[in-house]
Amino acid sequence: MPGRRGAAPTDFSLCRRCQSNDPTITVRTEPLCDACFCKYVATKVVKRMETFRVRHSEPGYERTLLLPLSFGAGSTTLLHLLSEHLKGQVEKTRRTGFKLHLLHIADGSRSTASPTVEALLEKVKQRYPEHSYSISHLSDALALEDVRTLLGNDSKDDESHSLEGSDSDKFERLIASVGSATSRADVFQLLKLKLIVHFAKSKDCEAILWGDSTTKLAERTLAETAKGRGFALPWTVADGESPHGMQLYYPMRELLSKEIASFASIVDPPLDELILRNEARVAVSTRNTTIDDLMKQYFESVERDYPSIVANVVRTTGKLQAASLSEIEKQCELCEMPLDGQAPERSRLCYGCIRALPQAAG
Repeated sequence: MPGRRGAAPTDFSLCRRCQSNDPTITVRTEPLCDACFCKYVATKVVKRMETFRVRHSEPGYERTLLLPLSFGAGSTTLLHLLSEHLKGQVEKTRRTGFKLHLLHIADGSRSTASPTVEALLEKVKQRYPEHSYSISHLSDALALEDVRTLLGNDSKDDESHSLEGSDSDKFERLIASVGSATSRADVFQLLKLKLIVHFAKSKDCEAILWGDSTTKLAERTLAETAKGRGFALPWTVADGESPHGMQLYYPMRELLSKEIASFASIVDPPLDELILRNEARVAVSTRNTTIDDLMKQYFESVERDYPSIVANVVRTTGKLQAASLSEIEKQCELCEMPLDGQAPERSRLCYGCIRALPQAAG
């Protein structure tokens, strides 16, 4: 139009957004500098926290949100981003819309707690002292009433003295009784989820915030389908109400794992010293490779060359229609997903959990 000033031409040798700095990273197909990339990541997360803005909270009342901290890149980066977000809320309004409680679940029993984990937790506390912190152990899940009830019938069997002895002993016996590597990993995750939800309720938390990336959610979508829980997909990646009686949110759901890893290294100071790096595991045989491992390997390669496919898996799953929670009459006693029509008659477990823990399916 006459008199209208045209847009400045794009210099493709510079950051696509600020047009001032040299690009250091390519996000999907967009070359960005460090500053614009960090802003991109922070914006993605803050937008997902709309429900917990200051204007949606009552003055003098801070909602407590639980953030399970695994010391992976996802949960550690989410902790950093939310800490910065809370500082911004204070600067703008002199109050916050929520407060964080961090919970780490140590794998195994109390007798096998890792000194490395305790050292990492101290470093995190020093860097983010404004939050509350707790640590629990996976074997503590066996003290939960619903888990004890579920496993109680096993005391009749020769192999199932799982309710005898200490929680540590019970935990070791339970894991030893699980047949395959996939089932063991499945039981680990299900017990961990139960323990986290129980802790959140005990602390009157309004919601649980997970550090799962788009890549991680895509992995879980296909893994849960392969393990027999395809019927639960509408709740697998959804934000908000869940069959667990607790709201679940995934603020990192629009970020790829490689983007989160890059952010952790670029942010100043870097988050690398707060992240527990797991050495790549090489399975000796396919017998020791879990479905979760296979999905992780698959999406690592897909994410590298075809990131849009990863996002499409999660986006498509998110379109599935979940039944109203008020319509659910029975739930699996292990994974807590709707049970009707998805398990043998009179079973207390869904098909996927029967495969993982057949001795509890009576």
